[in-house]
Amino acid sequence: MDDLDARIVALLAGDGRMTHRELAQRTGLSRSAAGARLTRLLADEAVVVRGAVNPALLGQRELGYLALAVDGPVLPVARAAAERTDATLVSVTTGDRPVVVEVREPDAARFGAAVAELRALPGVRSVDTLVYAAVHRDVLGPVGPVTCEIDEIDLDLLRLLQADGRASYVALAQAVGLTPAAVRRRVQRLVAASAVRIGGLARRTRFAGQDVTGVAVRVAGSLAPVVTAVLELPDVLFLAATYGRADLLVTLADGRSQPALDVLERIRALPGVRDVETWRHLAIVKESYDAVTLAPDGTAERSR
Repeated sequence: MDDLDARIVALLAGDGRMTHRELAQRTGLSRSAAGARLTRLLADEAVVVRGAVNPALLGQRELGYLALAVDGPVLPVARAAAERTDATLVSVTTGDRPVVVEVREPDAARFGAAVAELRALPGVRSVDTLVYAAVHRDVLGPVGPVTCEIDEIDLDLLRLLQADGRASYVALAQAVGLTPAAVRRRVQRLVAASAVRIGGLARRTRFAGQDVTGVAVRVAGSLAPVVTAVLELPDVLFLAATYGRADLLVTLADGRSQPALDVLERIRALPGVRDVETWRHLAIVKESYDAVTLAPDGTAERSR
């Protein structure tokens, strides 16, 4: 993957349905050259484009970031954690807690059970837990409440977009029995209402083809002004308010517009920031979003 490929992957992370023309305009390539590169990246599965559904629609009400201290090799622990259907992210990192796992559960009891099960894995010495109080920016998924009503056709579209975020409107229309124009309107409404976000995931050891740094921030006083300031900084891929050893969890990309060190210095200089802990993601073992199923009560939930 060269620099232009990485640029295309980064653009897809922001908008997975970006057209060949738009990619060409953003990269300086011809339309045919941009299309050829995208076709190759998709065919080689260097990047996959998926629709990430809002956790609220999946019945995922308890989300958290678990950092595992490990005795011995860490990859066997990371691979075991990646087998879990409730784990959306598993990464090997630097630091004294070298395996991190994001889990999404329907309630506090299931979340507690997940922590206990990860703690029981062979080689795991302890688990440090950060519970998300609010996600303000996600690497791929939408944030905030869903602001539209969802019917069964919408759920079918969500399933299809999770399987292939770049499926054509013609193909989607054939699958759900509507016209392409009607499907386009529905997809645009679902995206605008934060029901789904469609983006690219790089099948590499990095987030969307980028080297990344994890940051835990302790804050004195109100979180709100710090959250607002961090969201305005460049290359912030993820930001959540958390309970636990830190008040904020941040993921930074490195080398897009500014080195991560420069952004970290700006975070450290923010009024109210008391302490900053950092780690590097060395290998992304798993980064995925499960399919939507329709539960007997008519709500959507993650399939297992």
